[in-house]
Amino acid sequence: MTRTHVERLGEFREILVATRREGVRNVHHTRDAMRASGFQIGDSDGSSYGAQLKALQEQIEAVDRAIEDEKRLALAIEGEAQSRRPTKPRIVKRA
Repeated sequence: MTRTHVERLGEFREILVATRREGVRNVHHTRDAMRASGFQIGDSDGSSYGAQLKALQEQIEAVDRAIEDEKRLALAIEGEAQSRRPTKPRIVKRA
């Protein structure tokens, strides 16, 4: 079965979300490991991931917009196809 543009975009979105979640998990893991090792950690540690997180979130939002756009395009194409279908002749009975 051929995948649609919406399905492919959905799969790409899943990859981006998984990447975002893994990055946040890594920040917390690193921070916890450093604390366990006795490092003094300030409140701002881990913020260096913020720029990457922002970029990932912008990409996810762009994919969300692309999915909505593809859905609109599919509806428009479907509407055009239905309007081009030949109509059956109407049978009129004469009295």
